[in-house]
Amino acid sequence: MSLRYIFLDFDSFFASVEQQFRPELRGKPVGVVPSLGVDTTCCIAASYEAKACGVKTGTGVREARSRCPGIQFIEASHTRYVKIHRQLKELIHSVIYVEEVLSIDEMYGRLPPHWQEPAVAREKALEIKSLLSDKIGGQITVSIGLAPNRFIAKLASKLNKPNGLVCIDFNDLPLALYPMELPDITGIGPRMLRRLQTARILNMEDLYAASRRKLHRIWGSIEGDRMWYALRGIDLPPVETKKSTIGHSHVLPPALRTFHGGHATLHRMLQKACRRLRADGYFAGCLMVQVKFGFDLRWAADAHCFPTQDSVALGQLLDALWQGCPGEVPAPTKVGVTLTRLVPHQAHTPSLFSADNNLRRMQLQHTMDAVNKVHGGRSLYYANSMEAQQDLAAAPMRIAFTHIPDLELEDDTPERGLS
Repeated sequence: MSLRYIFLDFDSFFASVEQQFRPELRGKPVGVVPSLGVDTTCCIAASYEAKACGVKTGTGVREARSRCPGIQFIEASHTRYVKIHRQLKELIHSVIYVEEVLSIDEMYGRLPPHWQEPAVAREKALEIKSLLSDKIGGQITVSIGLAPNRFIAKLASKLNKPNGLVCIDFNDLPLALYPMELPDITGIGPRMLRRLQTARILNMEDLYAASRRKLHRIWGSIEGDRMWYALRGIDLPPVETKKSTIGHSHVLPPALRTFHGGHATLHRMLQKACRRLRADGYFAGCLMVQVKFGFDLRWAADAHCFPTQDSVALGQLLDALWQGCPGEVPAPTKVGVTLTRLVPHQAHTPSLFSADNNLRRMQLQHTMDAVNKVHGGRSLYYANSMEAQQDLAAAPMRIAFTHIPDLELEDDTPERGLS
C-alpha cells in the first residue's frame, strides 16, 4: 500500500465556472479578463477551446483575438469563484479530509491506509468526480493525481488534463515522469532551468539520474536534496512557510487616473490591507508604495515604522511617501501598496510610549472591522479613501495565486443567485 496522496487540480477553473453558469459559453473559446473594454489587459484564464488556439493565461487581449477570432471575453467574477471553491472543498471534504488548499484550484489530501491500494484509491477519486458533477455541474472538471508523495501526485494530476485520473506508484518510477518537461516541475523556474542546463541536465531523465549531491550543488541548498527524494516518491515533511507580505495592486479605472484618484485608491488599498493585517494577527514594520505613470514610468518608495496595525499611522506614512512622488509626469495608471516586515501578534512587543488615544483608535478600528465584516468593506472607512470607495471599479477583490480572499474581509457585493 503506497498511494498515500490524492492531488486535485481543477481544469481552467475560472473559465469552467463561467461556462457552468452561462450555458451559451459552453463549447466556445472563452477568455477571462480583469476588465472588459481594455485591450491592454491580458487573460487571467482561458477555456480549453481557447487553449486549443494558443490562448493561455497571460496572453494579451489583442493577441488572443488574433489567435482565436471567435473568442469571447468575460469579466472575472472573483466572488463567484471563491464561493464555488468553497462548495467544491466541502464536497471533497465529505469524501476525504482535505489536508491543505494550495490555491483557488489546487488542494490535496492524505489517503488512509485502507484506501491506499490502487483499486480503492481510484474508486475514491472517481467518487469525488461523480459527486462534483452531480452537485455542481459537469462543466467544472478536476484532474486527479494519486502517488506516494504530494510532489508526484501533483505531477500526475497534470499528465492527462482535462478531467484526468493518473496513478503513479513506486513501480511506475521513473518512466512515468519522463514525458514531462523541466519547466512543468514545481520549483524549477527560469533561473533554475538555466542552472540545470548549465549542469547538462536537459530533461526529466537527466534530472532523475543526477546524484543527490549534484542537485544540492545546483540548488545551493537542501532544496536540491528534497528534490532528489521527492522524485523517488519519498514523503518528506513539508517546509513551514511564514507570511511575509500583505498588499494590493490595481490598474486604475479611467475615472481615477488623476493624482488625487491614485492617492485615494492607495488609501483604499491600504485600509483593506490593514483589515487583513488585523484579521490575520500581524503587525507591519514597513510600508512600500508602487505607482506606474502612463505606460512606462514607474516609481516606488518605502518607509519603516514601529510594527503596527493602525490604519491611521500607516495612512500618515503613505501621505509622507506620496509627497516624494515625482512631478511633471503622466497621470497614474496603476498603484500598489505592500506591508512587509510582518511580526505575528505572539511575537509583538507593544511600544512603551503608546498614547491612550492610539489604544482607543485601535479599539475603534476593530469595531469598524466588525461592522464591515457584516455589512461590507465600504460601510465604514477613513475619508482619505472616499473618492476610491465611491467608485466600485476601484481596487475590487482579486484572487492571487496562493491567496484566496476571505469574502467577509472584502468589499465586493455578494453575487445574486449563489448559495
